Amino acid sequence: MVRTSVSAQPAAAQRNQPRGGIRWMLSAGLLLPVTFVMSMDRAAMTAAAPVIQQNLHFSVTQMSVILTAFWWAYALFQVPGGIITRRFGPRKALAVAGLWWSVFTFLTPYGVVFLGFVVIRVLLGIGQAADWPASVYTLHRWFPRREQSRGNSILLCGLYLGNVVGTPLVVWIIDAFGWRQVFHVFAVLGAILALTWWWFARDEPREHPRISRAEIDYIESGRDSAQQQQKLSWRAFAGSLRFWAIGAQYAFLLLIQGFFATWLPTYLVQARGLSLSQMGFLGSLPWIAMLIGVFGIGALNDRVLRRWRPRVWLAAFGYLAAAGFLVLGALSADTTLMILFLCLSLGFVGTVQVQVWAACQDLGGKHSATVSGWTNLWGNLISAAGPLFTGILVGIGGDWVLAMLVLAVAGVLGAICWFFVHPERPLNAKENA
Repeated sequence: MVRTSVSAQPAAAQRNQPRGGIRWMLSAGLLLPVTFVMSMDRAAMTAAAPVIQQNLHFSVTQMSVILTAFWWAYALFQVPGGIITRRFGPRKALAVAGLWWSVFTFLTPYGVVFLGFVVIRVLLGIGQAADWPASVYTLHRWFPRREQSRGNSILLCGLYLGNVVGTPLVVWIIDAFGWRQVFHVFAVLGAILALTWWWFARDEPREHPRISRAEIDYIESGRDSAQQQQKLSWRAFAGSLRFWAIGAQYAFLLLIQGFFATWLPTYLVQARGLSLSQMGFLGSLPWIAMLIGVFGIGALNDRVLRRWRPRVWLAAFGYLAAAGFLVLGALSADTTLMILFLCLSLGFVGTVQVQVWAACQDLGGKHSATVSGWTNLWGNLISAAGPLFTGILVGIGGDWVLAMLVLAVAGVLGAICWFFVHPERPLNAKENA
């Protein structure tokens, strides 16, 4: 069957044609669960760490190395993961990666000795490194630009749900069945999702056996055809200031986000005097706010950007708001106001996250997996080193205020970086000429 050219269709006809739902099934029905289970694999080790340390008699230093080994491997293999995704397609890349990390999740309890755990965690990080570039590239191929923010918000939801329900779920499994079964459960779920992804997903909408012609035309109507054909070398990437700016701003973003992911429970208990039960409830509220921010800005983005394209301004404002509310939270003496300000801070971090991955798709085009891998590389290097940096600041200042003020400065620097990103213009080979 010969398809008519999308460009020949009037714009009004493209907007009014039936749109179908295969792309939403792919994102909400598969990418969200895959990313959620992947985040559960990470939560399993964090929650089980005290039990593993006690049972296997690891020192604090050894346990720290085991926990961070994953993040260093995950960060350093982001760019190779993007290159593999671009070379073999997101369908193969994500299916193989899912099976890979499921195998090493299953094997985690059998590390037995310190070195065994470190090796398994490194191999797990290598496997999970391909997930994000493959997922972002899939959304780029399957969603027109007018819907990419909503697609990204669904993907981010899967990642951050782990911080809301992950730890309580893992703790329940540990109490009911033992810590080893946590890794077995998530390994089996990951393998099932990887195989389901291989069966259902396709690299291109036109390749899917169940998609309608109307949905294909609708998706392709939102693409920049000139951008899809260009070829870019690493020299072209490295010579672009915008390529470095998108990576730098994400490092600043995860420096702020890392405080919530790593130090917030300790801060609430030690600096604010909350009990463990109070911390467990109040500590989850900022992550709920982040989910609200991700979904809210995702829907708003796709509608506002059709006319004004203010991605840079939304990201810069989100950065500054996150920094400002973090400072207000640090300085507030009232616990209720402190939690409210921290919720607003992490909620605005979520609004920036949506802009980041939409910008990677806009900048990279068919190279969005490479740009996403590069961006995630810088962010996760900070995720590995950031907690140590924050801990040093707390030690220097004698309290948490200095550390949170420095994190707020990182927010200002991240906002400045966005004015060098210019996602409205795709990267091209002539840019560094």
